[in-house]
Amino acid sequence: MSTPNIQDRSLLILILDLTPKTWGKRAQIRNLSDKQRASQNKGSMGPATLNEVLNALLSFLIAFSSCHRDNTVIVIGVAGKETAVLHPRKDRLEDVMGVSSLDKSMDLIEMRDGIMLGVTELVNQCVENSSKEGYIDRGTAIAAATSLGLCLINRVMKSATAGSSLLEENSLFRRKEDEGILGMISAKLNKEGENATKFAAEQRLAQRRARGMLSPRMLIVQASEDCTLDYNAFMNCVFAAIKNDVVIDGCFLSSPNMPETSTFLEQATDRSGGVYSKPKGTAQIFGGLTEVLMTVFLPPLGIRNDLNLPKVTEVDFRARCFETGESLDMGFVCNLCLSIFKNEPSGDYCLTCGAKNTSMNGQDSGLRIEGLKDSDEKKESEDSSQARKKARTTA
Repeated sequence: MSTPNIQDRSLLILILDLTPKTWGKRAQIRNLSDKQRASQNKGSMGPATLNEVLNALLSFLIAFSSCHRDNTVIVIGVAGKETAVLHPRKDRLEDVMGVSSLDKSMDLIEMRDGIMLGVTELVNQCVENSSKEGYIDRGTAIAAATSLGLCLINRVMKSATAGSSLLEENSLFRRKEDEGILGMISAKLNKEGENATKFAAEQRLAQRRARGMLSPRMLIVQASEDCTLDYNAFMNCVFAAIKNDVVIDGCFLSSPNMPETSTFLEQATDRSGGVYSKPKGTAQIFGGLTEVLMTVFLPPLGIRNDLNLPKVTEVDFRARCFETGESLDMGFVCNLCLSIFKNEPSGDYCLTCGAKNTSMNGQDSGLRIEGLKDSDEKKESEDSSQARKKARTTA
């Protein structure tokens, strides 16, 4: 019996959008569309309901778990501003963090039942909290779920290596069995004319082989529109994932009269080297979504370069207004929390962090909101800006 290839082992963090408001609206759109098409003797055109999406995801997770005996799955649900780990259950989460659990086959029935129970509990909790007086709907907390996923990845990696984090910088590793590999790759990096990016990938692969590392990746399945207030937090998670070699895949489930795509997911997948897909219509129903998940997101990272996977040719990297959600080329930026606004916020306070700000016309990077304490500091800043502009003109 052949020994499994260690680089094929994967750790998958699945983040699932379960916001009741979004899925309720999709169900209404589906029912109305089906009635209209039934009167014309035509079949359904979607969008997919929550039950259909869950069935497709369960099939995908079973296939993923069957690809390698050491593949590990953690499912995170996000409903409104509530996030929770759906699988494994709380009493079994510590088992996943242990090395011994990686050598045990996953109980697929237990996984299915645990996910369905977790979905029910999380949705009920979201509905209960949203019905309370004073509740403010701030969108879906995808950023919080992504941050939780990165934390869980780090915990799993530490457990698999007896407490040594596999997401730390190379200089922090001190184990003797690693010195030869890292030294060899460092020597290669010093060769003239060699591609540094190529050897960086080889270095990461060597680290994984030396430590028996699971290859971490995240799959975000989103149906709600982007939460502009979470832009900074989400992009910080993306940068952390890139630094730690965690690939982010994105699947956006569009619907009529709702956003057709997620610019946040597009940016995340493009920057982290992941795959982005936005199935529409019948691609979400009648097994279509299962096919998309199997063909696009199931292949391990090592063979993706040999496959014809969907690619986003144009990614909109423009900033988004935290108030209106519009893409901006120029706007107002809070110098404390870096929130971006199309129009200068009314009053003297940032709408995001509440910091007191005084506006000024910045010459270098468009209009900014500068947190100046008094008029003297404001005048000094304006004089400095004008001096820099004059110096550039003279030069």
